[in-house]
Amino acid sequence: MSNSHLIQEVQGSYPEQNAEILSLRSREELKNAVLQLVTYHYNNSAAVTEVADLLSTSDLNVKGVLESCVSSTSQSEANALSTLETCVNSILSLVEKPRNSSLNEELKGKLTCLVRMVREMIDRQTVNRPRLLNLFCNERMLPIFVVWVLHKEEVMALDTYLSFKYSSPDFVEAFSSELISDLSTCSDEPWYLEILSLVIRNSQSTQRDKDAGRLRKISKHILDLFYKKALDELMMNSGTLNTVDLSDCCSTDILKKHCLSTISLWMSHRPELKVADALKRQREWTYSKLSSSLILWYKQCLVMLEAVDVLEQMKVVMETQEVNWHAVLSFLSTAVVCMPGLSSLIQDYVGVLLRDGLESSNLENLVIAFLFTRQCCYEGPLVFDSYPDWFQKMFSESPQNPAGSRKTFMCLIKFLTDMVPFESSSHLKAHIVRPPYVPPKCRELFTDYIMLVKTRLADLKQPLDAESEDKDQGSRKKVNEQIEEDIQKALVVFKSTKKIPTSIMEASIFRKPYYVGRFLPVLLKPRALPDIPDLRMKFIDTLKLVEKIPLTLYNNYITACKAESSRLLEGVFLDEEEDMDMELTETEQLQRRLDQLLKAIQENPSNRMIEQCSLVREKLLSCLNSEDNSECNHACLLLNMDAADISIPNIKVVDQLLEFLASACQTVNIKTDTVSWPQDFFTVLKEVKESHSALLIRIWKLVMEQGFELECHHIKTLGFLLAYLHHIYLGSLEVEIITCQNSCQTLHGKFVNLIWQELPVTTSKWRKFSLRIMMEYVSSLSSMNGIVIKEFLPDTFLYKFQFLYHHIKYFHHGDQSVEDISNLSEEIKASLYRVKLSFRSWVHLEMEVTVPEDELSYGDWQTYVYDTVFNVYLMGGSVEQSMNKRCRILCSELFTELLLNFQRQVVVPVPVCNCKEGESFRQTDTQHHFTATLQTLISYMEPDDKSDAWLAQKIQDIMEGRGSRLNQEFYIQTVVRLISCLPAYSIFVNCPSTSGALDLPCQIINKYFSLLCRHGYLPTSITLYILQGMSQLASSEDIETVLKNCPLLTLSIVVHTQVTKNLLKRLCKRHSCPELAYLMKITDWVESCRMRPDTLLPVVNVTDPRRCAALLSLVHVRSSSVTEIIKAEKDSKVLEGFAVLLVTELSDSKNQFYGEAQTVLNYLLSSAPGSLSYLAGDGKQEWRTLLPESLFCLLPYTLLRFLEKSQTSPCQSELTYISSVLLLYRDVLRSMEGLPGGSCKQDQNEILIHDWTEISEFVKGCLKSATKDQLRNVSKEALNGCGADIILVYKQVVSR
Repeated sequence: MSNSHLIQEVQGSYPEQNAEILSLRSREELKNAVLQLVTYHYNNSAAVTEVADLLSTSDLNVKGVLESCVSSTSQSEANALSTLETCVNSILSLVEKPRNSSLNEELKGKLTCLVRMVREMIDRQTVNRPRLLNLFCNERMLPIFVVWVLHKEEVMALDTYLSFKYSSPDFVEAFSSELISDLSTCSDEPWYLEILSLVIRNSQSTQRDKDAGRLRKISKHILDLFYKKALDELMMNSGTLNTVDLSDCCSTDILKKHCLSTISLWMSHRPELKVADALKRQREWTYSKLSSSLILWYKQCLVMLEAVDVLEQMKVVMETQEVNWHAVLSFLSTAVVCMPGLSSLIQDYVGVLLRDGLESSNLENLVIAFLFTRQCCYEGPLVFDSYPDWFQKMFSESPQNPAGSRKTFMCLIKFLTDMVPFESSSHLKAHIVRPPYVPPKCRELFTDYIMLVKTRLADLKQPLDAESEDKDQGSRKKVNEQIEEDIQKALVVFKSTKKIPTSIMEASIFRKPYYVGRFLPVLLKPRALPDIPDLRMKFIDTLKLVEKIPLTLYNNYITACKAESSRLLEGVFLDEEEDMDMELTETEQLQRRLDQLLKAIQENPSNRMIEQCSLVREKLLSCLNSEDNSECNHACLLLNMDAADISIPNIKVVDQLLEFLASACQTVNIKTDTVSWPQDFFTVLKEVKESHSALLIRIWKLVMEQGFELECHHIKTLGFLLAYLHHIYLGSLEVEIITCQNSCQTLHGKFVNLIWQELPVTTSKWRKFSLRIMMEYVSSLSSMNGIVIKEFLPDTFLYKFQFLYHHIKYFHHGDQSVEDISNLSEEIKASLYRVKLSFRSWVHLEMEVTVPEDELSYGDWQTYVYDTVFNVYLMGGSVEQSMNKRCRILCSELFTELLLNFQRQVVVPVPVCNCKEGESFRQTDTQHHFTATLQTLISYMEPDDKSDAWLAQKIQDIMEGRGSRLNQEFYIQTVVRLISCLPAYSIFVNCPSTSGALDLPCQIINKYFSLLCRHGYLPTSITLYILQGMSQLASSEDIETVLKNCPLLTLSIVVHTQVTKNLLKRLCKRHSCPELAYLMKITDWVESCRMRPDTLLPVVNVTDPRRCAALLSLVHVRSSSVTEIIKAEKDSKVLEGFAVLLVTELSDSKNQFYGEAQTVLNYLLSSAPGSLSYLAGDGKQEWRTLLPESLFCLLPYTLLRFLEKSQTSPCQSELTYISSVLLLYRDVLRSMEGLPGGSCKQDQNEILIHDWTEISEFVKGCLKSATKDQLRNVSKEALNGCGADIILVYKQVVSR
């Protein structure tokens, strides 16, 4: 019968009906008999094993079984001890089998039962406890699980076991190793956590007895080894270890002390890395580049501590121990990212280190200060200033500057000089771009340092300025891509021929600088080499065999490739998250980080997201191939909207960012929830400058091209995006925007301000979108804490916002935006109306409106414009201003805006620029209506005889300060186009049939209207316009004043007799004045000569210029009486003046009267030879005040060109001909050179070098063909100023 059957019988497992057959006494006798039989045949080992197996798989009560089977009354002490030893041996044999592997659950169950059997025997029998402890502790190392069961069942306490093992040489190593190995499977098991917590409590015991000291020492030794092994696995082997949460097992005080001691242990473990290596490698130890397992272990310590505790512990370690810079700096990165309050403490600590270090020349303090600072700077602006900003702020001219004295500054420069060989280029540049304050007598020292840095940068081939660096990076990238293409071609040839291509061999000989400096670095770019050499490796080995690769370069390549292979192998045993990253592309990794950030935002929108944003930052830098530095910021960013040079990866990244923001804004209510994550996220965007161009261009195109097609949540995202871009710097970044490649003007200014400036308002759809995005922008601003909203609302925004609000409220009063604006707080409304929409700004915006359109008829728009102009601005203006003054102001502003509109049509015609298709036609519609509105406003003006006419004053204001004559001419042309649509009297007076100040109108006619003269008189249209205005003046005195003060006007009236005679007649009937009478007489004389050319009438007795103008008028009507009048004319002054006007006619070869003027002038010079001398001499200066300045300047040049073409003119035989030609040529030269005595100033010269050359040859030809008498008649005055070449020709001709 088996032991199990016996036990069942003892326990009464048989059916009850069988038990009832025996009496109570019989059952007792049977039980004793059975126990005697079992005792006789009892086998300890078999019984213990069978009981343990049975109890590990059943629900039987262990205590009851053992109480029945192993009783002090039924077993002797020897048998009991034998059974106990059997149980212990069974335990030891079970743990010996899986020594190299972890215990499975079945084995753990058996061990637990065996330990409980031991516990039962200890409770029921007298056992020799030292013997029992010896049995367990003599074993080299019990599994930690068994130790825990023994401790839990009170068989052997952990303290006893550790104390017993105190002198064991290998125990601590084995125990800590098993703790590490069990982490992967048992880190969250209660027994594991309890054992570890017991060891931690023992290590911090405060008892002073000897046994407690021994226990404390071995426990601390175990923990030290455990955490050292963990750090080695995480840092050196890039392994993955689960963290241990002991918060439920230990008190807070114990855990806090434990975490501090762990930090100290980690920082001082393996202090092998040198400072120079740390300087070079510390960028690799940033938070985003650490393994997630290492970060979790660091955070496990940080979660129990305050920022002050962490810093104090780091101070203690740095001051008392040699440190592992890898552990110190990686821990620092994790701490500043995960503990927002630590960064400010670090800055204070660094300041103290710098002061102490520089004052006492303590090199260690300086090293710590700079390493700590740079490590924090590498984490980006989320947690710390950029290194250039920090350096400038720390060492600027201020009382807090630790290097403010000569002694401390010399120490700083010496330290920086010693670090130059190990510094990165970005840090070296920061020291020059953001230089420190230089104390007196230290300038030479700092200059030497700058020269050293520049030399080092030159060795590193790093340009100092950002623009050159960007260009060099771009050019290097293109060159390297081209070299890689050449390498691939060479590999194709090498594969087919098994020989090195000829081009490579030639390059290695004849182009050695290129071959060694460019080709080989690209060919020998480090990579993980395959086990079997591939084609590229064979090619490299072949080049090495023929000695085309230097041995040192080849060895460095092999070493770098092995390092690359090792780096890749580090990722073989990555944790789940890092393993997933390896399977994804860079953009997919970025998307994964963005998804993680979005999930964190959805769970806790009010929390800061520094950790997640740091990871996003790293992936952004990786995707965009950006360097982690910020010393090279763009002063002005160029954005070419029409031909943007943006790579596809950049576009994908920007789209990912925008999609993320859209999702974040859609899931989180920005208006009501208090959120802080945007601050962190947009700080990251600010730092990654490679994304700026693509991001801003994408925003611009979305707003300007697709705006009204966007859905509500997209508009909300754009408003939110613009608000935070403006707040976190990008929106306030100075940009230059090229909207198209044609003649559109480039936009320059702050990006967000340009968005509001160019926001479309053309159609109802665009206006609704524009108001909506502005509303979302304001809502996002209102949700920010600690900002003054009005500082983010430029005048451009306020003008357009008010315009859109009132426009949409008038036509679409039920729009959602109108309702949302009405619900804004009074404070925000006050900010939005901080600056009122001016009349001119309203006109400017209203002229961009397209009418008619689907939702706006032309009639409704006209009604709205009329209501706004007259009811809002004219009648509803300031009560401090009179109606007439308001009307004058409105007329002036409307005139200015219409003038600009006219100019835009000239500068950007539709056929040239298609970026705003149809704009000219749209503007013409609104322009016509506003022109009519201006005409109506003019009729509201009241007479004022004391002030200048508003139009004359406006023209004067517009023309002042216009610079060159060409610029003035362009503006006056536009002015004339516009005023031709207005009442003619406006240039003289505000109201018809009234008097006013006429000095300013006369000045405008003489100074500005004369710029439009292509000949010696005003154009016909302007002459008629002025006459029409004069006809509405109140008195004859006013007309007399105008005619006397405007001689060019009277000259023009006579020249245009054909069209002015009717107006003159009406004026003469209404007014009686001498000037009008003279004009009427000369007009009648011209008309008579034209009608009866065969009858020569006596000349009217008027002033010479008018008679000259009358002769020119006859030329215009092609009258044959001109030649007869010239013959009969006895007054040489009239003929000389007539010659001047004829020459001005020839200044424009496209003049319709050019041929007639040329014929008449030729006849005049033949009939009156003295006229040529007059034109060449100083006598013509009397016409300077009558003629436009530009035409008078061209008189000598025009006359010479005429003489050049008239080679057979009789005047060439005149004695004074050569002298006249030389005088004219001298004036031309003086005018071109801008010398005194010339006909015009240098800025008015319009003579080209080519034309001057032709004239010079003509003058030389005249000298060569001149007679001796003509040459003798040439005076020194005529030769002076003609140039050395003309004088030389003259001397040569005279000598012959």
